[in-house]
Amino acid sequence: MSASEFDKATTEFIEWLRNDGVEISPKVKIQDLRSQNQGRGLVATEDIEEEETLFTLPESTILSIKNNTLLSQKPHLRESLEALSSWESLIIILLYEVYALPDSKWKHYFEVLPIRDSENYKSDQLMFWSEEELAHLKPSLIVDRIGRESAEEMYNKLFPGVVVEKLGINELNEVTLEQYHSVASLIMSYSFDVFDVSKDPENEQNGADASESDDEDDEDDDDRELIKAMVPLADTLNADTKLHNASLTPSGSELRMVAIKNIKKGDQIYNTYSDHPNSEILRRYGYVESDGSKYDFGEVPLHIIENHFTEKMGIKSDSFDRIITVLKKIADEGEAEDYQNIVLDSYDCFKDYEVIIELTFIIQVLSLLSSINQKYFLHQMNEHELYSTVFLVYKKCYKLIESGKLTNSFIPNYREILESRMQEYPLDVINSTSGETDSGRSVMCKIVLRSEYTSLKNCLEVEKVFNNEFGKFKFIAEEKATEDIIKKRFSDTDGSSKKKSKKH
Repeated sequence: MSASEFDKATTEFIEWLRNDGVEISPKVKIQDLRSQNQGRGLVATEDIEEEETLFTLPESTILSIKNNTLLSQKPHLRESLEALSSWESLIIILLYEVYALPDSKWKHYFEVLPIRDSENYKSDQLMFWSEEELAHLKPSLIVDRIGRESAEEMYNKLFPGVVVEKLGINELNEVTLEQYHSVASLIMSYSFDVFDVSKDPENEQNGADASESDDEDDEDDDDRELIKAMVPLADTLNADTKLHNASLTPSGSELRMVAIKNIKKGDQIYNTYSDHPNSEILRRYGYVESDGSKYDFGEVPLHIIENHFTEKMGIKSDSFDRIITVLKKIADEGEAEDYQNIVLDSYDCFKDYEVIIELTFIIQVLSLLSSINQKYFLHQMNEHELYSTVFLVYKKCYKLIESGKLTNSFIPNYREILESRMQEYPLDVINSTSGETDSGRSVMCKIVLRSEYTSLKNCLEVEKVFNNEFGKFKFIAEEKATEDIIKKRFSDTDGSSKKKSKKH
């Protein structure tokens, strides 16, 4: 598309917005940012102060299950559409607007989206990558969470069974899997979760949630109903976790984009796609932040922890499996506030020197069990004996962590586990530098892997992780931590102590 054609589509889009009652501040404009690999974006033409309104969107502009042509033409389908998930209903509505209605009310909006302007907007979500391209993302665990299979399951559910046979929308009888993917990826990248303003248009709290859309299986716990919606102009803003300077907010039955900090003339205006690391940004939205997301983290898979304790700490492989089974059983049978599940598929280590408590907990449990295993062999215990031992260790570790204590063996085990995970990352990633602006898929792979590797490397700085303003851990001798456990569990079976009298 030439610059003149690109600008024409933008101009017609702005005219359509204004004709539909959208109020746009003279201090902002849509700008061609293709030279920065960003398509269109919103830029400040004058200095903007915090809390200034950049634009206001009436309810009529928002495309959702509450406002669409399909239900205007076929109102008898409302109950059936509302019975579907918000993802499913919006997919059907968008497919109808895009492929069944050449004169859709939103046609000028579609002209500035990837679904019409594929020349300037490439779908780089991981859903569209080949297996060869995805191989360059390993060892990132994001390759296991792409969701292609679940997306195709939804397509097979909807077409033709629900859409044509049940709902009778014959106009969508020929929808292909490719067209379905294009609409689904559009919703993933551009939709917002907004509160249903039709419930109480006078109540400002029923306006909108400023968060963009999440996965189709995400749920919201708020009592107010959230609906998935396409919000023209709001989705023109590019997103950046560190440069975020504007947010979508409710205002009665309207939505407003409001500056959340002062913005200088010439600066781009950014929204945010929630607290996502680079890997998740790439999976959902098809781009990465070149110098890393504010919320980056690396992951330590459970098998890395298993390899460490079975290969270096003397716990036999079958004993490790039995320990994991017991830990899951403790979490299932105990009260939630006392017995949490510490067995996860992977454990997050954040760029800002924070690790999730489950990682600390499971390494400490396995460290104590390794110490006990040196004398009281875990693999020789029956199910009851092993359960009793693991349960006592679990309770001890709970108390230790709660009181800000860890044992001396924890840190070397923790270090070696993280170092083992880091060794899985290729050398060209380790030696690369930040700041690459090329949007090619191979470059994005390197940026994602570097984001994860840097996060893991930061979490090796144990002084910052376990001795900071949020908590300081004291390290104690292993023997001191296991003393009570051995007395309770083993002292009467190894002849090392006499049974205490009942009076004593």
